[in-house]
Amino acid sequence: MCYAASCNPLCGDCRPKRIVQARCPSCGFTNEMSRDEYLVLFELPHKKGIADQKIAERGGVAQPVCTGCGEDLLEAVRAAVEPADCLSNRVVCGFPCGRRNDPYREDARPCPTMVPLGKIAARE
Repeated sequence: MCYAASCNPLCGDCRPKRIVQARCPSCGFTNEMSRDEYLVLFELPHKKGIADQKIAERGGVAQPVCTGCGEDLLEAVRAAVEPADCLSNRVVCGFPCGRRNDPYREDARPCPTMVPLGKIAARE
């Protein structure tokens, strides 16, 4: 749900959520990672920006570990975001938002936040 003055970073209804949450399978602690770190960590195709440069300056994305118990969270973080068909852009998006079910329009501009993993067939 969006707030009057700002966007909820965990929502993902109108644009991709900015924070990825993964629960540790061992201790149940919830760990967070930014969307930009997620895209860089899994080397997903996306529009590069200043955040990518800052991540590179810091030495890249560290292997995700639980801050509660120290367990490796790579697979838990990967499972936190499921790729889905984006009908409005006719691609399989690796980081979908709530607009993925909007109908395709010929004159629409491509989504600036899409993470294209593949194309889907045109549906008539």
